[in-house]
Amino acid sequence: MNSKYKLLVCDVDGTITDNKKCIQTLGIETLRRVQDNGYMVSLCSGNVLPVAFGLSTFIGLKGPVIAENGGLVSYREHIFQLHSDEAAVKAFAHLKNKMPEVERLFTDNWRKTEVAIKRSFDLDTVKEILKDCKVEIEATGFAIHLMEPGHSKVDGVRKACEILGYDISEVVAIGDSDNDVKMLSQCGYGIAVGNASAPAKQAADYVSKASHSEGVVEGLEQLGMLTYVPAGRQRSTGPDETSGI
Repeated sequence: MNSKYKLLVCDVDGTITDNKKCIQTLGIETLRRVQDNGYMVSLCSGNVLPVAFGLSTFIGLKGPVIAENGGLVSYREHIFQLHSDEAAVKAFAHLKNKMPEVERLFTDNWRKTEVAIKRSFDLDTVKEILKDCKVEIEATGFAIHLMEPGHSKVDGVRKACEILGYDISEVVAIGDSDNDVKMLSQCGYGIAVGNASAPAKQAADYVSKASHSEGVVEGLEQLGMLTYVPAGRQRSTGPDETSGI
């Protein structure tokens, strides 16, 4: 066990899923094993809280659940809202006026702190239309997120640390996309899986050769947090692509 770290924070889409957003059993078993080795484990997703909470619950993880790119944190039936969707909703209304075809994700029916739109629109066009709006624009392989300034996953990680009584230097973060960059660079140690975006790889302390869940295993093994690997490693199918909400 690596006594320097206490909390593992892991992204979901593109990290422990394949490039079709299908959860990999290797990822599930790996997170369980890390928890069995004495670490607290949290999911940190751009997805809505009901999805992230459900996944965390069925995996059996005990750490706080970080959802909506750090906008919401849930722990022991308490929900902490760290950001507002007011600026994002206004920006989306402006975008919709200029691009009537733009659509929010179905999961935005439950989204509280940001707006997520389908990744079927040119990112540069969206940024140009919203250049005068006070919002952060984060793109992933699956969505474009509109958030109030300062909203990022690392906010949720800091809240999780506050809840658990840890310092952010005691956190290992794993991710694959641009919205993981601040988390990877500001936590104690950042691991980017092999299919990660260039900015995510640049922000990380370690970049795995393997992709998706295989990359998670590789990164945790070299750090000494995973001393046992489940049999029958599941490799992702299909070509790698930058992804991850």
